[in-house]
Amino acid sequence: MKKKIVIFRNESADDHLMWVEACKRRSGELDFDVIDITAADWMERFREKSYDLILLRPPGRTEIFKRLYDERAYILSRYSGVPVYPSLNEILIYENKRLLSDWLTVNRIPHPATRVFFSENEALRYASSEAGFPVVAKTNIGASGNGVRFLSDEKELTDYISIAFTSGVGVRTGPKLRKGSLSGKIIKAITTKGFFRKRIGEYKASYDNPQKGFVIFQEFVAHEFEWRCVRIGDSFFAHKKIALNNKSSGTLIKGYDPVPESLLDFIRDITLRTGLSSVSIDLFELDGSYLVNEVQCFFGQSDPYQMLVDSRPGRYRFQEGRWQFEEGDYARNACYDLRLEHALTLIS
Repeated sequence: MKKKIVIFRNESADDHLMWVEACKRRSGELDFDVIDITAADWMERFREKSYDLILLRPPGRTEIFKRLYDERAYILSRYSGVPVYPSLNEILIYENKRLLSDWLTVNRIPHPATRVFFSENEALRYASSEAGFPVVAKTNIGASGNGVRFLSDEKELTDYISIAFTSGVGVRTGPKLRKGSLSGKIIKAITTKGFFRKRIGEYKASYDNPQKGFVIFQEFVAHEFEWRCVRIGDSFFAHKKIALNNKSSGTLIKGYDPVPESLLDFIRDITLRTGLSSVSIDLFELDGSYLVNEVQCFFGQSDPYQMLVDSRPGRYRFQEGRWQFEEGDYARNACYDLRLEHALTLIS
């Protein structure tokens, strides 16, 4: 009998489509439906059938829709009786830098010093006496470097604080014409029904919902690259994201250098300790030690692979007490095929 899968899409026009593609590839063994989790009748639609597995895809554009998705993901995880993928913990720390900072601290995971201020006066005292410049200001939500600003002196920092506690600070929005394939973007716009209307609505939502009432400041770490590490089930990958102007996210410049076993050990240790099994982890390497910068359960993939070893795509697995490389196309469909394979183990 086929497994019954439900994909809970977010407000985006296309965030969930790679889940759809992954499910179609396994149409012989499963049926699937798509439900808009932002719709008023989302729960009624979910209860129309008995599903075996829930696939989630939280948004990463605005606080209002992220909060809504998190709340409903909590309900599904806690009360539906159906396994959810990724896990609730992985969903909650996705695109929530405020929560991630506390999560890293409580789990004793090394990371750049981060301060979150909900008091303007407290933030101003930090600016005048504690801050070491440059300060990295981040919005709570915003991938690919969106919402990140480098503040070089006390005036820039206090001006930023003033704006954050009055009109609010926003993330960069609008089409990223310089990233990815322009022809591919045009084809998607032409072939996807309602694409322009939905996309404009997403940009407007980002513009209309600036972050107001708190600030997030992170210690500046000079770096030439970040490691992008991925764990999905027992598959591990890593490559370098090369920095431009001290930003690695969003540059789309990759380095497929040899992966240190110490890095794989570090990622395996922290994911085992915290129960994460479907995440990417971006981190800085400093004198042989590592500082975690981001943890995300969904992430961009501009190349058809996540790792090359001697020019061969593949993955690492920890077997019989050591790391073993397996050549193969394990990152197909932006890793959604691998995610689905992992998710199905929850109900096998």
